[in-house]
Amino acid sequence: MDIDKAIRIFSDFLNKSWNIIIPLLSDRSYTTDESSRSDWLQSNWELLVERKVLQLNEYFEVYGDGADFNGESSRITDIASNATHSVKVLVNKGNDILNSSEVENAKFTFERLVGFRDGFYTNIPPFDFVLVHDEETSIERVFLLNQIKFEIQSI
Repeated sequence: MDIDKAIRIFSDFLNKSWNIIIPLLSDRSYTTDESSRSDWLQSNWELLVERKVLQLNEYFEVYGDGADFNGESSRITDIASNATHSVKVLVNKGNDILNSSEVENAKFTFERLVGFRDGFYTNIPPFDFVLVHDEETSIERVFLLNQIKFEIQSI
């Protein structure tokens, strides 16, 4: 499966499972709600997306903030492994809704899927938006999922 299709399916998965899983990830005595969610997101990213599109012994950069579960590693599985690939976001023509700017023919580094409310990105569904890092300007940008395409790049 190609990365574009896999991440779009991952978006659907998050949208459908988020409200079901949040009660199980909340109010834990040993960690914060945010850390529990990040661990869950990273583990699902590794199992559902990374393992579907990459070969064994190939790994993506962490999803969003990564996991805190394994101390020094931001991964859940294969904790001693280093990223071999990154996900890039291609924008032919799109609207960066975070910075209110039109963008054409650009490539950014994928951070994570996000929701968007009141001018800010959120960790609340619907996860129909993509948070990216613009390496040229060192700013975050947010695009609608239907305005972009994903590709894999070797590191």
